[in-house]
Amino acid sequence: MCLIWLSSQSLGFLRLYSDLVHDESCFRSGETTAKRWIFAEQTTPFFSKGRGRSLMLSDFLVSHPENPFFQLSQSEWAAATTKYSELLEENNIEYIDRSTSASIQVGNGAYFDNDAVLSQFTRLFKMLPFKQAYKNKVIIIIVDNARTHSAKEFSLEDFGIKPGTRCPIDQILYKDEMGRHQKLDCYFTSGRHKGKSKGILILAEELTIQVPPKTSLDHLKQLLSSHNAFQNVRLFFYLLLLHFWLQSSKTFQKSKLETLAKQYRVKIIFSPKFHCELNCIEGLWAHQKQLVRKRTDQTFPTMSTLIKDSRNNFIEKNVAMKLFRRFWRTLEAYDRGDLYEEALKLYFSSLCKNGVYHHRRITNSNLQDSGQ
Repeated sequence: MCLIWLSSQSLGFLRLYSDLVHDESCFRSGETTAKRWIFAEQTTPFFSKGRGRSLMLSDFLVSHPENPFFQLSQSEWAAATTKYSELLEENNIEYIDRSTSASIQVGNGAYFDNDAVLSQFTRLFKMLPFKQAYKNKVIIIIVDNARTHSAKEFSLEDFGIKPGTRCPIDQILYKDEMGRHQKLDCYFTSGRHKGKSKGILILAEELTIQVPPKTSLDHLKQLLSSHNAFQNVRLFFYLLLLHFWLQSSKTFQKSKLETLAKQYRVKIIFSPKFHCELNCIEGLWAHQKQLVRKRTDQTFPTMSTLIKDSRNNFIEKNVAMKLFRRFWRTLEAYDRGDLYEEALKLYFSSLCKNGVYHHRRITNSNLQDSGQ
């Protein structure tokens, strides 16, 4: 999930103007509605969800009366492409005209992985300043913790322990305990090892970390992970309340998406894990897939046409406003102190029974527990 909040500058408060939600979903041409007519004397094979060719969509949903999908006007697009001519270049991602709504035919290595999503967000960041409806607003993007959003710029797992081994980055820039900017070179700049990587053992020594003799690799990584050079403090929106910020004290290493967004002066904040009820774009996928499955003949061309029709149907019925209203009601419920079960009743009403559990890991030991 990804929400973009457009706010005016204010002291201690956030005035909301528009939300923008991002997510990916996969459509398969072999999918059909789960309810099918059959004759009593007939036998029918089990429905296989994975049949057929796949089309993966990655879209942005906007809470704005102009259009529920992010798209520039002809004049805005002309201005954007004048400054960023690369927006006109073609690649493996197919975009709807003047928008960041994208699709990829899955196969032969094509997929919305972290690199593809970063490419899509780069396109968004370049186009956002030209959207007149968002002019002079502070842009805050909230994304979920999926790997496509949260992939780190580098990880301790990417470093070797000895000189000359693997190293993903030339330098590490960080702030020390006094708030001063520091630089750590990951490669030797002189001496007999010049041009080779230092390895995490030497990096630990340069960071003045006390490494016990004969320490294990896991313990060494644990020591390094607690140092500021391998961390980055950032804000964390927990409930996304309507009128104020809530800071978290938790620290994280900066992700690739956060680094990219900083170049365009856009803030990236990650939403809580395992809270799909806060992801209102899931309603878009549900609406589209319901229409596609009811009318499909299980061929790829028909599915592609129906996806466009379902998108138009979504706009005509103004479903986006219902999804965003439901989203805000859920946040207000959590703000009141409501439990997960009570928040779900905002979606399912009396259909939500007492068998609702908070998010728990399913293991062999609790697999047979009720309510799973």
